[in-house]
Amino acid sequence: MKNTISTEFKNSTSYNLVKINNVDRDVRIVEESAIIKNPNKKRLLCYPDETISVGDIVLWDSENWICTEADTTSQVSDVGIISKSNNTLTIHKNNTSYQIPCIINSNVNLDTDETTYIETPSTIIVLKIPNTEITRQIKRGEIYKLGLQNYEIKDINDIVENGILKMEIEYSQEMQEEHLYTLEILNGDNLQIAQSQSLTINVELKDNGEIVTSPSLIYSSSDEEIATIDENGVVSIIGLGNVVISVSMENNENIIDSISVEIIADETHNYTVEINGDFSIIKGYSKLYSCDFKDNGVEYTDTSIFYLTADDGINETTIATISSQDGVINTCQIQGNVIGYFKLWVKNVDESIVSQPLRIQIKNLF
Repeated sequence: MKNTISTEFKNSTSYNLVKINNVDRDVRIVEESAIIKNPNKKRLLCYPDETISVGDIVLWDSENWICTEADTTSQVSDVGIISKSNNTLTIHKNNTSYQIPCIINSNVNLDTDETTYIETPSTIIVLKIPNTEITRQIKRGEIYKLGLQNYEIKDINDIVENGILKMEIEYSQEMQEEHLYTLEILNGDNLQIAQSQSLTINVELKDNGEIVTSPSLIYSSSDEEIATIDENGVVSIIGLGNVVISVSMENNENIIDSISVEIIADETHNYTVEINGDFSIIKGYSKLYSCDFKDNGVEYTDTSIFYLTADDGINETTIATISSQDGVINTCQIQGNVIGYFKLWVKNVDESIVSQPLRIQIKNLF
């Protein structure tokens, strides 16, 4: 039976793809009762072997619903009764603002079921929200805003409905503490970096002008085939092109900043060194030689080491000697000793660049 239901599950007219606690799920959604249609309550049937619990938040058809009842006794599929959220409670905990879907009812007795489902807050109301690690931090006496009005938490009950917090709240003239968040990417608005370079996005989040330490942020890339970014803001470069990196508060996507990043190919280097000087030296005399270091034909500064070999380019030679050299200004003085040929070479100090040899003849004056 379970295999049959799994095979035909998506063929039903009641099939929907929803998010349950921000995770995509295949479900069926039908009327709660075959007799009375209630637009604010629905019955949700899970895909076989998947579960739903009281307090789960269901995003369906662009609206938030809260699971207020759950039946997990079936061997085939869990069933949940979901109620439409008709308001949002904004709470501020751990330097973060959270938008909590809630259900407002008119009955103020926390030990009984609500009698009326209302859309507009009145003086004294009952609030139902998911029982989570965040919402359990709400305390009696705290002030929260619903719509344009402020309400004080008078009572909290987490016993009557497992997974749900029921709160009695009352209109208050005291204002909820305001939090004005600003988020700024400190790297600027636009960047151009080479493919081999590293990049970390630095962000500053402020609450009423004060820097928030260890903020909860979400990083995203507009094109993950060009670059990805992790939870620490470290960018991994995949390809070339333009990408937009965005950073927002984890629980308030309206607090956001972006930066455009252009990723270009790495610069190609062609390092060479060339020897300057005559092809001959008179026996018993000396001559000055120099060299130029270049990258793609453009001169740059490096430190030189001149050296000699025999005409075969391998063995040592006594035909000539280097009497002096200056690695900073890249010159050397060569003394001619014996008639013949030798080769002059030059390299940089780490031997990553070596010249072509200059073949020099030692000859008589006449």
